[in-house]
Amino acid sequence: MAADVVTVERVSKRYGKRPALREVSFGLAAGESVGYLGPNGAGKTTTLKLVSGISRPDFGSVQLLGRDPFRQRSEALAHLGALVETPAVPPYLHARDLLLYVSRTRAVPPAERPAAVRAAAERLGVADQLDRPFGSLSTGLARRVLIAAALVGTPPVLVLDEPTLGLDPVARADLRAVLRGLGRQGTTLLLSTHLLEDVQEVCERVLFLRDGTLVGDEPVRPVEATGPGGPLRTVRLVFAEDVPADAVPRLGAAGERVVREGPRQVTITFPGGPSEQARVIARAVEAGWPVLTASNPEPDLARRYLERVGREEAT
Repeated sequence: MAADVVTVERVSKRYGKRPALREVSFGLAAGESVGYLGPNGAGKTTTLKLVSGISRPDFGSVQLLGRDPFRQRSEALAHLGALVETPAVPPYLHARDLLLYVSRTRAVPPAERPAAVRAAAERLGVADQLDRPFGSLSTGLARRVLIAAALVGTPPVLVLDEPTLGLDPVARADLRAVLRGLGRQGTTLLLSTHLLEDVQEVCERVLFLRDGTLVGDEPVRPVEATGPGGPLRTVRLVFAEDVPADAVPRLGAAGERVVREGPRQVTITFPGGPSEQARVIARAVEAGWPVLTASNPEPDLARRYLERVGREEAT
């Protein structure tokens, strides 16, 4: 298989007698943001360690920009930003010194290192923490400093393991916005997480891993369904009060399908775009339905997780 940036081909890894990965293969194209989902012990962190050059596979191969990240570690690190598990950082080390050290591994020219450190820290909102010892930082601030270290020099490839762990809701939302922005700029991202919301908001593709085996590789948002009249659109209507089943008629749109999901909710699927959706909602109001809200439901990533991986630790 071929990939522009990252190639993992038929990789297997064991810890003693326990298999962690079983012939896992996937590729990441330039500028692609890919989520990596699975329960604890599935092999996600092991995969990230292989891509980051922390360890090497027992069988198969890993390539990062055409290089073996384990055997050609210095060359790979110059193009890779990684946060795998929680690195051990000396508590006396100042945050600025940590980021400066990372800038050297990225081959950032000496004259540009202070600006690169400042830019990464500002992206994560920790520029005012740079002169504090790492051990004095709260869990959330320490996590943000580690993510900032991964972003120093804006490497073309990012590998992040549970980056939102320990962050408050505002910091999580800010980080997701940062990662979306980097994706628009062409950064390639492999994001391992237990939070489906991280994947749904940041990634365009998702890999499902179970017991060391890849069991799914698909778009985060499934390909748009089509019917005889073209692409299908779905709108969910929530009512302000119960509506009897016999009071939910068809609205008259060609190819329309109305599914009652309860006394206060229906979904309507029909061919068309935003203008046809507006007409469908207007017909519902004209029919006397007590419409409270109308929305386009997001793809059900949680349902697909359960189907491919199982119930353990679905989030």
